[in-house]
Amino acid sequence: MTHNETPGTPVPAAGPQDQPGGQGGQGGGAKSGKKNDAPWPRHPWLTALWIPAAAVLMPLGGALGAFGAWFILLSLVLAFAGAIGLIYALVSLCQSGPLRGAALALLIAPLIAVPLMSMNAVQSAVLSARGTVHQGTVTDITVSHGRGTSYTCSVHYDHDAPERTHSVPCGSLDTVGEQVSVTEDPGGLVEPEFTASAENPRFDVTMVGLADVALLTVSAGAATLGALLHLLRKRRNPLAEAAG
Repeated sequence: MTHNETPGTPVPAAGPQDQPGGQGGQGGGAKSGKKNDAPWPRHPWLTALWIPAAAVLMPLGGALGAFGAWFILLSLVLAFAGAIGLIYALVSLCQSGPLRGAALALLIAPLIAVPLMSMNAVQSAVLSARGTVHQGTVTDITVSHGRGTSYTCSVHYDHDAPERTHSVPCGSLDTVGEQVSVTEDPGGLVEPEFTASAENPRFDVTMVGLADVALLTVSAGAATLGALLHLLRKRRNPLAEAAG
C-alpha cells in the first residue's frame, strides 16, 4: 500500500484500452485492418508503367512465336515478363482484396488470348502476303490431349508437289480423305495452315487489338481505382499511415 492509497478503496482493473496493443494503445486499432494488404509501392508511377508495358510485351511475344523454334524462347520470355509485370502492378496498386480479385479474374482470358491470337494473326498475315496455295488430301489425323484437345492433319499435296506431305493444324470436323486447300510460305517463315484461315488476317489483327485494349482498360481502371482508395484511406487515417 502506497501513501496515496486509502484503506478500503478498490483499485479499478485495467481495461482493454490500458493494455499494450489494446484499442487505445499504439499496437492495434487502425493497423489491425491492414494486416493482409499488399505493401504500397515506394514509386507507384513506376509500378504502374508495367500496365502499358504488358500491353506491348504480350502481343509482341506472341507475334514472335509465329516464326518457329528459333524465336520461341524469346517469345515466352516477353509474354511471361509482360504477364508477371502486370500481375505485380495490380497486386501492388489494388490495396483492396475484392478489387484485386475481380481485376485478376477479368484478366485471365486476355492474358491467355493476347499472345495466342497475336501468333495466329502474324501467321495469317505472312501467309496472306507471300504464301502459295496447294491442293491436297488429308491422309491422317493426330489427336493430342492436354489442357485441351488439338488436331493435326497430315496433308498430301496432289498435283503441284505430289511428293510432299505436310502437317497442318485442323479441327474435329476434318476427316481422312477430305480434299483441302493449304497455304504455305515458300521460305518456311511460318507454318502452313488451311487457306480459309489465312485469307482474312484483318479479322485476326482486329481481335488481337480488342483483346489487348480490354487487357489495358481493365488493368488501368483497377489500378486507378486502387490508387484512389489508397489516397482516401490515407486521408481518413493519416496517423495510421504515418506509423505504417
